Amino acid sequence: MLKSGTFAALAFCLAFATSCRQKDAESPETAISGLEAAPGPSANAMDRAPQGLLASRASSPVVWQHWEPGIYEQAKASGRLVFAFIGSPQYPGCVEALDAIDRDPALVARLNREFIPVLVDGSLSREALLGAALLSQEIKQPVSFPFILVLSPEGNEVTWRPVAFAPGTDLRELFEGATDVIYRMWSESPDYVRRNSEMDHANRIARLPVPDLKPAKTQDLNEYLTRATRQLVSLYDEDIGSLAGTGGLLPLGILQCLASASQDPFTPPELADRSREAVRDFAANLLGSAMVDPLDGGIYSSRRGSSWMLPMPIRSCMTQARAARALITLHAATADPLALEVALGAVRFAEQQYAAGDLFAPQRQPAPTPTNGWLWTAAQIDEALAPPEAALWRKLCGVADLGNLTDAGGDYFRLNSLGFRMPLTDAAASLGIPPAEASTLLESGRRKLLAAREARLPSPPPATAGAAAPSFRMVSAYAALFTATGDIAWRDKAIALARRSRETFSDGVLLREQNPAVPAAVCDARAFTYALAIQAALDLAEVTLDESWRIWAGDLATTVAEKFSDGNGRLLEARPGTTPLQLPIEDRVMLFDDSTAGIMRMNLARLDALGQPPPPAIAGWISSLPEFAAYPVVYTDSILAGSFGRSRTIIELPSSASAEWKDAACRLPLDRISRRIGKGESPVARMPDGKTIPLDSPSAMARPGAAPAP
Repeated sequence: MLKSGTFAALAFCLAFATSCRQKDAESPETAISGLEAAPGPSANAMDRAPQGLLASRASSPVVWQHWEPGIYEQAKASGRLVFAFIGSPQYPGCVEALDAIDRDPALVARLNREFIPVLVDGSLSREALLGAALLSQEIKQPVSFPFILVLSPEGNEVTWRPVAFAPGTDLRELFEGATDVIYRMWSESPDYVRRNSEMDHANRIARLPVPDLKPAKTQDLNEYLTRATRQLVSLYDEDIGSLAGTGGLLPLGILQCLASASQDPFTPPELADRSREAVRDFAANLLGSAMVDPLDGGIYSSRRGSSWMLPMPIRSCMTQARAARALITLHAATADPLALEVALGAVRFAEQQYAAGDLFAPQRQPAPTPTNGWLWTAAQIDEALAPPEAALWRKLCGVADLGNLTDAGGDYFRLNSLGFRMPLTDAAASLGIPPAEASTLLESGRRKLLAAREARLPSPPPATAGAAAPSFRMVSAYAALFTATGDIAWRDKAIALARRSRETFSDGVLLREQNPAVPAAVCDARAFTYALAIQAALDLAEVTLDESWRIWAGDLATTVAEKFSDGNGRLLEARPGTTPLQLPIEDRVMLFDDSTAGIMRMNLARLDALGQPPPPAIAGWISSLPEFAAYPVVYTDSILAGSFGRSRTIIELPSSASAEWKDAACRLPLDRISRRIGKGESPVARMPDGKTIPLDSPSAMARPGAAPAP
């Protein structure tokens, strides 16, 4: 930003003060005096767009262009700035803001006349989301979407701002506040804008984080992981059974990290006990809250305000698959059947809602975010249910005539969220209902309430085209469920989905986000998708002992090293030449999901354990770790990766091993035990401390290095 954010702040203040005074006196067409821009794009390019946010704008009157490097040629030829609208259907306000733009002819006219308007779907172009987060930090604002980014024809950042769009928002005022002054300056002195944006861009790159720390000794890593775990577990407040400082996102990372730490043989025993207690108690509150929908089993990714009883009503396939994978780790650590039950429910919900043929889509077709219509009044519940059913659901969910969200503010007066606030057995006992009858009433009431909600708020149409990231993530969820349940059907699903995903989304040695890959640059897979594909392939190698999946994972890792490494220790999120964003963006912090860095660290440690050394360009990531300082929550995936690399047990079977041995090896947990076919003549366990332990029975494979039973 010009002068590191100072100019954007000034632009907003000046534009807000002047545009409001002139709004009634001048039409939008005459408010900006000066030069007429040269001709720009004449047609909306979204008629050839990937399914999702982009394709939903195919009939927009805005001449939206694609997020690809060619936009700068258009900008230079027309002498215009690039106006990028960055969003995603999974963020509230993005679809609504685009609808509002389409309804405002004057705003449409200004976008088409004064800028090269570019529409960016962050689900496909993750680097745009990461860039928005970096730029928001520069102006000391929280990142939110939609996000407006104005770029020079040379690709330098000129001005930007997050847009907090809500019903009733004056979008033209937001637009003018973000762009009026900079457009005036561009019209009067484009060379000045070019020079300053180029200088600020160079300074911005110079301020990017340096490569992560690299522990030199094993004891340094042990100290690092112990310190990180202590800080994470200190967030647990046993009085309220919650984890402080985790923000509004579903804290899957910290749950999985602490659950895994409780099973790590190198974790001090007292710390392992505290970690297990924290995740057991916190998970009991979280999994029984409204974050897990009691009607359809789907999991919400974030909440409104400070209560897990008020989720944001947006869900995605990625959340369901990620939650299932984390909850399997939680189940292994605590033996809590609820964790496995919720994981199964999340995967089944994903199959019902996001299946696109034999693949998976990120979400259903884009639609405005429900406001409060998805909540319930007591009268609506009574109307939908028979009296005994209503009594039970009222008791279970704390439904009240005045609402059960009174601590959330006046917007929720007389509204109720549905989340179990007590066990079914307790609710049944308080109502004098036999347990068997209560179970029957619970299920019949669930079906009726689900139908009533669907009639009131119909679901958006399903997606028809699959995408790489959610498909690969579902492979890992299926593989994890196989290890937790022993049900071979889950493994069969993992294999079938992985084969189909590899066939659909491979392009030589490269991957693509969607198929057909039109436009190619937009659909070019980002590093995060490669990380998910490698993880899925390694999970399959573990649960099948099929070496071809391990080899493919290694090939993908080589592609990442060759195509995404900048040679300076950075792992770029987008391949150079496929993104207009000219910041060398890395995904190192858990802002929107797991980070690319965290998943790749886990992948490289697993490849190394399976006897495949990582490519030299990225091999250092196995031992490098971020300096988390006082806030380790956003690095939990990298902390988890360090723990995996340190304490992974390797089960090695001879090629002549019987089906019984192989089957038992495939069913071992994915987190801390690798299995491979070796050259020896008998089964052994290679321990993290270097010891080799002979195995005398298939059941013995689970014992070496195992944590104490919960």
